[in-house]
Amino acid sequence: MARVPGAHAGILAQVVPVRYSVTASPGEPAGRDILLSNQGSQPVIVRVRLSDWTLSDDGVMKLLPPGTTANTLDGRVDFDPAEFSLGPGESGHVHVTLRMPADGPATLWGVLLSEVRPAVVEPARFGPRAIAELGTTFYLSRVPADRIRPEVTGLDVRPVGADSVAVTLRVRNAGERHLYVSGEIALTDSSHATVRKGPLGSGVVLPGGVRNFTWMSEAGFGPGRYLVTATLDTGEPELTVGEATFVWPLPGAVPLPLADNPPR
Repeated sequence: MARVPGAHAGILAQVVPVRYSVTASPGEPAGRDILLSNQGSQPVIVRVRLSDWTLSDDGVMKLLPPGTTANTLDGRVDFDPAEFSLGPGESGHVHVTLRMPADGPATLWGVLLSEVRPAVVEPARFGPRAIAELGTTFYLSRVPADRIRPEVTGLDVRPVGADSVAVTLRVRNAGERHLYVSGEIALTDSSHATVRKGPLGSGVVLPGGVRNFTWMSEAGFGPGRYLVTATLDTGEPELTVGEATFVWPLPGAVPLPLADNPPR
C-alpha cells in the first residue's frame, strides 16, 4: 500500500502481489498477473517499467537500468499493458510472461515498477505533483525450491552505547537459487534462563551472496557469560541454528550502519 501526499488530493494505490518466485523450465513460458488498484477518489494513469537491482550485504537495495546486471530479466520478460488508466475505485491487471533461458545464470531477478500519477493536472495547485511508485519483485529460476543451500558463516555480538547489545548474523547462499531467511534471536544466561528474545527479521539472500541480519536489544542484564542462539527458517525441512557465547559487559561500543528497506 502506498499513500503519497502532495499538491493534489493524494494517491492511494495498491499492487498485489509484491513478490513472485517462479520456477520454470527452459522453453516453457510462465505467465503471472499483477493487480493494480486505485483506492483514491481521482483517476490515475499507471506506467509500468522493468528495473534491475542489486543488494548489499546489509540489505540496501539499489535500482539499476534493465540489462545492467548479469542476472537481469531484461529480454526475458514481457508485460502488457505497459500504460493504462484507472478511475476511482477501479482495478486493472498487468499480464507478465517470463522465459527461462537454458544457459547462463540459473536464477534471474528484477522488479516491475508501476508508476501511479494523477490523470488530471490541477493548474491552480502549487508544489510537486503526487506520484506513487509500487513494485513487484520477480525471481525466475530453473532450480527447484527444495535445492537451496543456506550457510551460517558468522554470529557476532557487539555493544551499542553503554546499555544495548547488537547481534549480527551472517548468512551465505551457496546455491544457485535465491532463498528467504526469517527467524529469532535468544540470549540465555549460564543457568539456561532466557534473558532476551526477539524476531531477527526477514529478507532475501541472492545466489552466491551473503546477507547480514542484525537484531538489537537493551541489555539490562548483569555481568556474566551468555549464549546467543539464532534459529532460522530458510524454507528447508529443518531449522538452521547458529550459536555463540559472549561475556557481558563487552569492551567498547561499535556504531551500526543504517540500512534502507530491503526487497521483499
